Order: sequence, then C-alpha cells, then structure tokens
Amino acid sequence: MLAALLLILIVGLSPYWLGSNRPLPWSGNALGVGLVAILAGVGLLVSRQHPALRLDRIAVPLVLIVLVLVWAVIQALPLNLLAHPAWQVTGEALGRSLDGSISVNPSQTCWAITRWATAGAVLGIAYCLGRDRALALLMLRGFLVMAGLAAVYGLVRVAFSLDKILWFDVAARSLLTSGFLNQNSAATFFGMAALCALVLIIEGTRQILRESNSGHDLLRRAGDHIGGRLGLDLICFFTLFVALLVTASRGGILATLAGALVLVILYGLRSRRRQGPGGTGWTLAIVLGLVLMAGVFELAGVRFTSRLAQQGLAAELRLDTYRATLDAISDYLWIGSGLGTFQDVFPAYRTEVGNWIWDKAHNDYLELVLGLGVPAALVMLLGLGLLVLITLSGFFSRRRDGQFAAAAVGVSVLVALHAAVDFSLQIQANTLAFALILGLGLAQSVSSRA
Repeated sequence: MLAALLLILIVGLSPYWLGSNRPLPWSGNALGVGLVAILAGVGLLVSRQHPALRLDRIAVPLVLIVLVLVWAVIQALPLNLLAHPAWQVTGEALGRSLDGSISVNPSQTCWAITRWATAGAVLGIAYCLGRDRALALLMLRGFLVMAGLAAVYGLVRVAFSLDKILWFDVAARSLLTSGFLNQNSAATFFGMAALCALVLIIEGTRQILRESNSGHDLLRRAGDHIGGRLGLDLICFFTLFVALLVTASRGGILATLAGALVLVILYGLRSRRRQGPGGTGWTLAIVLGLVLMAGVFELAGVRFTSRLAQQGLAAELRLDTYRATLDAISDYLWIGSGLGTFQDVFPAYRTEVGNWIWDKAHNDYLELVLGLGVPAALVMLLGLGLLVLITLSGFFSRRRDGQFAAAAVGVSVLVALHAAVDFSLQIQANTLAFALILGLGLAQSVSSRA
C-alpha cells in the first residue's frame, strides 16, 4: 500500500512543477518513480496473497516499446558510421574530429529517454500493484482526489488573477492552467481525470439500479451512496469538468467529449451483450452522466464556446508547422533525427517570420516520427495500440471491475485525438497520469487464471 500511495503522490504532484516540463522535475520524478519501483518489487516478493501478475499477456507490446527505447539509446551513442552529417561539418568548423551520432542533439535524446522510461515505469508499477483490486481502486480514487486539488488550485489562480505557480513567476491569465504553463496541457490532465470520475459515477449508478427492488428502495440506496463514495465521485467530476472548461482548450474539451461518447458506446454494447442483472439500467446511468456533463457545460462553458467561435478548430501557423515538419521527416525518414530533437531540427525548415517560439510540432505523431524515424515510430504506436486493445478486450470479457478498463480506453481516446493537434503528452505530468490509468486498466483487464 505504501508504494501505491507514493506513486499517487508523485503523479498527483507532477502538475505543480510547471507540468514537470523542466530538467529538475524530470530528474526528481525519475528518482522518485525508481524508488517506488524498488519498494513495490520488494513488496511483491514478500507478499503471498497478491494476484498473479500474468506478464505473459502483455509481453508482446511491452517488448515492442522496449525495443524502441533501445533504438533511442542507439541514436544517442557515438556511432560515426550512421552519424548525422552535421557532426562532420561542425568538426571541420572547429578544426577537430568529433564523435558523431544519429541524434543531432544526444543530450536532448537522453532526456527524452529518461521521460519515456519514467512513464514506462509508472505503467509497470500501476499494472503490478493494480492486479490487486483494492489497491487499484485506491490508486484510481487517490489520483482523482489529487487531480481535484490541482483543479481547485487552478480555479483559485484564475479567480484571484495570481501571477505565480507556487514560487515561479508567471503571467496572470484568465484561462485555467493550474500548475501548467499552457491551458491545452492542463485540459488533457483534467480531461483524463474527469473521464475517470465519470466512469466511477456510471458504475456507482448501475450498482444502485442493480440492487434496488422498488422506487422507495432506489431512493434510499441512492441517498446512501451519494453520502459516501458516489458523492465524492460527483464532487470530483464537477470540479474537474469545470476546470477543463475554464481552460477553454478547443482540442482538449472536444477530445474529452469524444472520450465520454466512447464510454457511452462501450457500456451500451456490453450491457446488450450480457443482458444480465442491471443490463436494462445502463441507459439511465449513461443519461444521468450526460445530463451532468451538459449541466456543468452550461455553467462554465462560455469561455470555450467563445474561443471556438473566434478562432475555429485550427490556426494557420499550426498547419504551416505540420507542413514544415513533414518536410523535415522526409530528410530523416528511416533513422530519425534523435528522440526529442524537434526544437533542434525545426528552425531549418520553418518558413513563417515572427516572434513565435515553436519548440513543439503541436502534433505528437509527427514529432515522434521525426525523432525516431518511420519504422521505430510505427513500432512504438503499435505497442501502445496493443495495450489499449488488451484493455478493450478486458472490458468486455471480465465480469466485474470494468471501470478500470473503461477509464483506460476513454482516456486513450482523449489522448490519441488531442495528440494530433497539440503536444500534451510531451508534458510529463500528462504522460505519467496516462501511464497510471492505462496501467490500472491493463491490470484489471487480464484474468488471474492461466
């Protein structure tokens, strides 16, 4: 339990470090997650009641992801045979020989590897600990509480026009960023947490419907549940969804709504397939969730609709960046420029003139392909896709605790869509949260039976 609590603290506090988008929090999170991994490993070795890990069920996608990280390490190594020509040109300019590498900036590639490895460790710890249902529920609810506190902090900053994030000086803004510097990054974080809370509300409502024998019994049970965990889930959802809307992030809000729609479809399909107890009540549970979302949207969605009407769905500068990134990819098609080196490569391809600092592609897929090369990027996406498919299969095959798999699938939809128009997953706080939720979903999607 201690390892689970420490993991939640690391993930829950990561937004306050400017979204953990700096070398110091990268190092701190890596060290903290490493220590938690050791603690969790020791706990699993001495425990005799922990469910079987069944790592064989997720071995293929994990191996694919590890292979990509190994390739990223190779990119950073001094391999003159595959070195980028810029190393030779630089050496000639300096009048001395330089050990070149595939990566145009090995130090940046090493930092990127550190971030990916930290997220992978969070996923692995969440999976191993989350095989225990009680621990999985503790970590999911703990994450929601921590995310809710971050949302309250963001709302306070907006309400009082605070120009600091903790002790960091930042410009006061009318859009919510909480501990992040960018409202789009904050939208991804609070969107993921809101979907998790929505899933728990749906599950809690379905439980009330299954257990009720009459209208009077339904009201009594509803009152009991709202006074307990369901009430906490409702408070978390309301707070998180309001925070999401106050970010006014077009991509983040629309991606979250798409994730919610997928959840509606998933629960509908599963209930129709099983036709078991409570199957007829799924519609009411979903409607209640959607009504709740609509009500909160009506209260706090003015900023989003105003920004959407004024700016549309895409900015011309962003489209120009996509075209320039595709030009860069064509020059680094097979072996890449080095994981995490977009900011080093892009200036040679940008065409617009202005004061914009464009150190991200605003499309995680394009940036991944540029850094790793097409083959390795496809392997990485395949590995992640297989993990999501395992959770989706588990949602339909497991007889209980479907909330973990549902949350993982809904969050994956949000992340996949928003990653096409922004760089939220390159902000470590979001990557760690996604890894945690996906790890829990995987853990409760794999049966303990051989």
